[in-house]
Amino acid sequence: MLSKLLLGLPVLLVGAGVALQSIVNSGLAQRIGSPVAASMVSFWVGTIALTTASVAMGVVGPAIASARDVAFGWWIGGGLLGAAFIVVVTLSVPKLGVAATIAFVIAGQLLCAALLDHFGALGVPVQPLSLLRMVGIVTLFVGALLVRLF
Repeated sequence: MLSKLLLGLPVLLVGAGVALQSIVNSGLAQRIGSPVAASMVSFWVGTIALTTASVAMGVVGPAIASARDVAFGWWIGGGLLGAAFIVVVTLSVPKLGVAATIAFVIAGQLLCAALLDHFGALGVPVQPLSLLRMVGIVTLFVGALLVRLF
């Protein structure tokens, strides 16, 4: 049980990083005058960091060799979804605040994740949408609304 909880620690820290990233990107957008350009800078820096890590780990060659067999949607899907996420969050933080923005992000993530799990979409293991899971999702949406309204 402890090992399962410990596996959640890096995810928790990355979640905290999302809140910090939203502030940093929004601050950059305000200073340079464009949320899209600020998001682009975020992707540039991330691309440089991930390229450096991939080269250092020696995974570039094998990844490129196996890339021919990967459908085009897998290539562009994550990048386009990531770009949309960064731009929307960058635009939302000054209007909604960090807490409300992240609350709605998490609520949307949970709803989509529960549906993907329920239908086993894109190859994920099927996890049926139970009544208690639905209650949890509704509770999270209500929580997001409370964070925004009060």
